[in-house]
Amino acid sequence: MRLKQGICHIEASLRALALLMLLPTVCHAGGFALNEYGARANAMGGAMIALADDASAVAYNPAGITQLLGTNIMVGATAIAPVADVRAGSGAKTTTQANIYTPPHAYLVQQLNDRVWLGLGMFTRFGVGTQYSTTWAGAANIYRAELTTYSFAPNIAIKLTDDLSFAFGPEAIYSEADLRKRAVASLPSDMRILVDGVGFGFQAALHYKLNDQWSAGFNYHSTQHHTDSGHVKYGGLTANQAHNQALSMEMDLPASYNFGIAYKPNEKWKLEADAVFTQWQDYKTLVYNFEDSNDAVSWKSWRNVWRFQLGGEYMATNWLALRAGFVWDQDPIRKGYEDYMLPTNDRKIYSTGFGIIDDNVTYDFSLMYLVNNDRSIDKNSGIVGATEITKSRAYMAGFSIGYKF
Repeated sequence: MRLKQGICHIEASLRALALLMLLPTVCHAGGFALNEYGARANAMGGAMIALADDASAVAYNPAGITQLLGTNIMVGATAIAPVADVRAGSGAKTTTQANIYTPPHAYLVQQLNDRVWLGLGMFTRFGVGTQYSTTWAGAANIYRAELTTYSFAPNIAIKLTDDLSFAFGPEAIYSEADLRKRAVASLPSDMRILVDGVGFGFQAALHYKLNDQWSAGFNYHSTQHHTDSGHVKYGGLTANQAHNQALSMEMDLPASYNFGIAYKPNEKWKLEADAVFTQWQDYKTLVYNFEDSNDAVSWKSWRNVWRFQLGGEYMATNWLALRAGFVWDQDPIRKGYEDYMLPTNDRKIYSTGFGIIDDNVTYDFSLMYLVNNDRSIDKNSGIVGATEITKSRAYMAGFSIGYKF
């Protein structure tokens, strides 16, 4: 009976995963990185690298899955609504459209024996979601940008000692992009790029329990080169002005180094502090290879940045966990390389949430509020003109359900 119930839960999780894969993702972290891999961690500002004690550890630190007994599954998503005010050149102020994006996550952890665990994960590490009206002043630069990615990460975790664990595994990232702009600023014309593809990399992780109170974690994601193929379509232009054609788009996704330390002063409290270093220097160019036209190169020259996150969890009762967190996240875009695709700057994230433990089932909820610093773009930056980006913010709500058997 217990096995039958477990199989039913796995089937339900796979059906939920199939539905979650249909949901779009969005950018709001440093550059276009995302860190929302589970509602419990979301509520704690993402501080889960050293704790790594639920199924979302497959994403945060797969070496930590050696703390989980038997079989553990988790599925969920985070709803994100970003918005910003932008005044470009002499045009009127415009507000980006507050679309709701929902990056999903799903995990399966299986203990194989006393020393070896298998972890499977699907989550989203990168994404862009920005949309303006088609008549705004910068429409010839961009009026809609969506980059959706899904990471598929199988990992093997091994207990090297009773306190030290190591994990390693490949990571495949499927990416698809939908970019739209006015082809000719003075005409009601469109240029739309649609591409998709798969890149490959790996991750490696460590988890170490210093004692019953302290633990530390590390997780590394490698650089990935992507060549996504598709086509470019034009609207509102004659065949002599432009024609539809095949296209490929090349870029390198950055490596990241994730460090965390956790402290459990007693049975009720769990506290963690993390530092995430993202190697955005890997993302040097975005290259467009047109079938019948000259290739185009968008130079990025981004800088490496840090993200610092603090989180805590308090067990108010044996079934209710209360959580809160704070994040300070650097923006990698250098002055002179600003992009309307990413109307962002250095940011802060305030988070809270709670979890309900019902025997073998857990329900986790999170709320987050992100606020970006204002940004000024000089006229000589090579885009529309002197620009002010203000009130850039995002509202987020997450939910995860987990089951142990």
